[in-house]
Amino acid sequence: MNRTRNGLLFLALFAIIAVGLRAQDAASTAAAGKAAVKDVDPLAMRVLKAVADPVQQAQSFSFKALVSEEDLASNGQLITTFHAVEVTVQRPDKIHVVFRGSGQRVDYYGAPGGAYLYAPDPKLYVSLPGRESIDAALDALKAKDIDVPIGPFLRSNFYALAEKLVNTAYVIGRVKIGDQDVHQLAFTSDDADWQLWVVGGDAPRFVRAEIINKNIEGTPRTTIQFLDWNLNPTLSADDITFNKPADASQIEFIAISGGN
Repeated sequence: MNRTRNGLLFLALFAIIAVGLRAQDAASTAAAGKAAVKDVDPLAMRVLKAVADPVQQAQSFSFKALVSEEDLASNGQLITTFHAVEVTVQRPDKIHVVFRGSGQRVDYYGAPGGAYLYAPDPKLYVSLPGRESIDAALDALKAKDIDVPIGPFLRSNFYALAEKLVNTAYVIGRVKIGDQDVHQLAFTSDDADWQLWVVGGDAPRFVRAEIINKNIEGTPRTTIQFLDWNLNPTLSADDITFNKPADASQIEFIAISGGN
């Protein structure tokens, strides 16, 4: 298989994972140019901080998530796609994410020395520039209009960013997801409306998130169901380091946008 065909195959694989390219069309609203009215319930922010702090302070952590995303098709219909991720983080600069969608598995490894996208079944990989921190890697992806739904929850300053950006914050109340008692919170900002469902107590955790992106046509919704949080995992080098198989082939990553 030549280099061009390898590249097309990898792009086909990469298209089904969460890190999808999206056109960031700025939404024009009647409120443009006006300062948003702030209405922030301090209790909502205290609950958010109580859940965010343990993740931010953990030197390493892992979790799984089921993610659904809506995308606007060319006919104006919102189409929902699903994928699962497994995340392993070692702060401040190492991360391994396993993506499983409708196609083949793709792994992302990030570290200061380099980042890699690897498809284990066809044994194809792409080399990307490394970043000095996970936060910097997320910033670089955002600058390329690459959407990472779980990205905010990986940041070392998640709460500080939320506190800065929110226009409104409310405690909706205690509800059930299945047989689990959770607290429901609702927030708005200039770019997104988002809800969180969290558990408190001795082990506060994010359980579910829903985000509506107001900057993308059709205001698509992303839903994240978090599973299996571990804020003190035992990690080996293999858990967070890309060890290139001898028979793996390197290909080039070509950013494409558009389609149906």
